[in-house]
Amino acid sequence: MSPTLHAAGAPATAETYAELQALYARQAWQLDGAEADAFVATFTEDAAFAHVSSGEVLEGRAAIAAALGRTATARRGAVYRHWFSQLRVETTVDPDTVRAWYYAIVSVTDATGAVTWDPSCVVEDVLVRRDGEWLTSHRIVRRDDLLLR
Repeated sequence: MSPTLHAAGAPATAETYAELQALYARQAWQLDGAEADAFVATFTEDAAFAHVSSGEVLEGRAAIAAALGRTATARRGAVYRHWFSQLRVETTVDPDTVRAWYYAIVSVTDATGAVTWDPSCVVEDVLVRRDGEWLTSHRIVRRDDLLLR
Protein backbone atom coordinates (compact mmCIF):
# COMPACT_ATOMS: atom_id res chain seq x y z
CA MET A 1 0.00 0.00 0.00
CA SER A 2 1.49 3.28 -1.04
CA PRO A 3 0.76 6.20 1.28
CA THR A 4 -1.07 9.09 -0.33
CA LEU A 5 -2.91 11.83 1.46
CA HIS A 6 -4.29 13.46 -1.67
CA ALA A 7 -6.13 12.28 -4.76
CA ALA A 8 -7.21 13.75 -8.05
CA GLY A 9 -10.63 12.15 -8.44
CA ALA A 10 -13.94 13.97 -8.70
CA PRO A 11 -16.21 14.22 -5.65
CA ALA A 12 -18.49 11.23 -5.19
CA THR A 13 -22.25 11.49 -5.62
CA ALA A 14 -24.40 12.50 -2.67
CA GLU A 15 -25.82 8.97 -2.59
CA THR A 16 -22.38 7.37 -2.35
CA TYR A 17 -21.31 9.90 0.27
CA ALA A 18 -24.36 9.08 2.41
CA GLU A 19 -23.77 5.34 2.01
CA LEU A 20 -20.18 5.72 3.20
CA GLN A 21 -21.20 7.90 6.14
CA ALA A 22 -23.56 5.10 7.19
CA LEU A 23 -20.79 2.51 6.73
CA TYR A 24 -18.34 4.46 8.87
CA ALA A 25 -20.98 4.99 11.58
CA ARG A 26 -21.57 1.23 11.65
CA GLN A 27 -17.83 0.59 11.84
CA ALA A 28 -17.45 2.98 14.80
CA TRP A 29 -20.29 1.30 16.68
CA GLN A 30 -18.89 -2.14 15.86
CA LEU A 31 -15.44 -1.17 17.14
CA ASP A 32 -16.89 0.34 20.31
CA GLY A 33 -19.11 -2.70 20.89
CA ALA A 34 -16.28 -5.20 20.33
CA GLU A 35 -18.22 -6.69 17.41
CA ALA A 36 -15.17 -7.99 15.57
CA ASP A 37 -17.08 -10.29 13.21
CA ALA A 38 -19.43 -7.51 12.11
CA PHE A 39 -16.54 -5.07 11.71
CA VAL A 40 -14.39 -7.38 9.59
CA ALA A 41 -17.42 -8.20 7.43
CA THR A 42 -17.22 -4.57 6.20
CA PHE A 43 -13.84 -5.43 4.59
CA THR A 44 -13.10 -7.50 1.50
CA GLU A 45 -11.79 -11.02 2.13
CA ASP A 46 -8.32 -9.94 0.94
CA ALA A 47 -8.32 -6.50 2.57
CA ALA A 48 -5.09 -4.85 3.69
CA PHE A 49 -5.11 -2.74 6.87
CA ALA A 50 -1.99 -0.74 7.78
CA HIS A 51 -1.47 1.27 10.94
CA VAL A 52 1.58 3.38 10.17
CA SER A 53 2.50 3.93 13.85
CA SER A 54 3.01 0.21 14.48
CA GLY A 55 4.34 -0.64 11.03
CA GLU A 56 1.99 -3.62 10.99
CA VAL A 57 0.08 -4.49 7.81
CA LEU A 58 -2.80 -6.88 8.34
CA GLU A 59 -3.73 -8.99 5.32
CA GLY A 60 -7.25 -10.42 5.14
CA ARG A 61 -10.27 -10.55 7.41
CA ALA A 62 -8.82 -13.21 9.73
CA ALA A 63 -5.74 -11.10 10.50
CA ILE A 64 -7.88 -8.01 11.11
CA ALA A 65 -10.16 -9.99 13.46
CA ALA A 66 -7.16 -11.38 15.38
CA ALA A 67 -5.75 -7.87 15.84
CA LEU A 68 -9.12 -6.62 17.08
CA GLY A 69 -9.17 -9.45 19.62
CA ARG A 70 -5.74 -8.45 20.93
CA THR A 71 -6.82 -4.82 21.11
CA ALA A 72 -10.06 -5.66 22.97
CA THR A 73 -8.10 -7.63 25.55
CA ALA A 74 -5.64 -4.77 26.05
CA ARG A 75 -8.45 -2.23 26.40
CA ARG A 76 -10.41 -3.92 29.18
CA GLY A 77 -11.29 -1.63 32.07
CA ALA A 78 -12.13 1.43 29.96
CA VAL A 79 -14.80 2.50 27.50
CA TYR A 80 -13.52 3.45 24.04
CA ARG A 81 -15.50 5.59 21.59
CA HIS A 82 -14.40 6.08 17.99
CA TRP A 83 -15.23 9.45 16.41
CA PHE A 84 -14.98 9.73 12.61
CA SER A 85 -15.47 13.08 10.86
CA GLN A 86 -14.57 15.33 7.94
CA LEU A 87 -15.25 12.60 5.40
CA ARG A 88 -13.95 13.23 1.89
CA VAL A 89 -14.87 10.81 -0.92
CA GLU A 90 -13.54 10.84 -4.47
CA THR A 91 -14.28 8.72 -7.48
CA THR A 92 -11.86 6.61 -9.49
CA VAL A 93 -12.02 5.44 -13.10
CA ASP A 94 -13.97 2.41 -11.86
CA PRO A 95 -17.52 3.41 -10.84
CA ASP A 96 -17.50 0.66 -8.17
CA THR A 97 -14.32 1.93 -6.48
CA VAL A 98 -13.84 5.11 -4.45
CA ARG A 99 -11.16 6.61 -2.24
CA ALA A 100 -12.11 8.08 1.11
CA TRP A 101 -10.33 10.06 3.81
CA TYR A 102 -11.54 11.00 7.25
CA TYR A 103 -10.27 12.13 10.63
CA ALA A 104 -10.48 9.70 13.53
CA ILE A 105 -10.08 10.22 17.24
CA VAL A 106 -10.78 7.85 20.11
CA SER A 107 -11.96 8.90 23.55
CA VAL A 108 -11.10 6.69 26.52
CA THR A 109 -13.25 6.83 29.67
CA ASP A 110 -12.00 5.07 32.79
CA ALA A 111 -13.98 3.82 35.80
CA THR A 112 -13.65 7.20 37.57
CA GLY A 113 -15.18 9.02 34.59
CA ALA A 114 -11.90 10.60 33.55
CA VAL A 115 -11.61 10.98 29.78
CA THR A 116 -8.40 10.93 27.76
CA TRP A 117 -7.84 10.86 24.02
CA ASP A 118 -5.76 8.61 21.81
CA PRO A 119 -3.75 10.52 19.17
CA SER A 120 -5.87 11.83 16.30
CA CYS A 121 -5.44 10.13 12.94
CA VAL A 122 -6.08 10.49 9.24
CA VAL A 123 -7.58 7.37 7.72
CA GLU A 124 -7.34 6.64 4.00
CA ASP A 125 -9.51 3.92 2.47
CA VAL A 126 -10.08 2.34 -0.89
CA LEU A 127 -13.61 0.97 -1.02
CA VAL A 128 -15.25 -1.29 -3.57
CA ARG A 129 -18.93 -1.92 -4.21
CA ARG A 130 -19.78 -5.63 -4.22
CA ASP A 131 -23.37 -6.79 -4.65
CA GLY A 132 -24.57 -3.26 -3.87
CA GLU A 133 -22.57 -2.99 -0.63
CA TRP A 134 -19.44 -0.90 0.00
CA LEU A 135 -16.49 -2.84 1.46
CA THR A 136 -13.08 -1.55 2.50
CA SER A 137 -10.30 -3.15 0.45
CA HIS A 138 -7.35 -1.08 1.72
CA ARG A 139 -7.01 1.07 4.84
CA ILE A 140 -4.08 3.16 6.01
CA VAL A 141 -4.21 4.84 9.43
CA ARG A 142 -1.72 7.66 10.12
CA ARG A 143 -1.38 9.20 13.57
CA ASP A 144 -1.12 13.00 13.42
CA ASP A 145 1.76 13.20 15.89
CA LEU A 146 3.87 11.05 13.57
CA LEU A 147 3.28 13.49 10.70
CA LEU A 148 5.38 16.00 12.68
CA ARG A 149 8.44 13.78 12.93
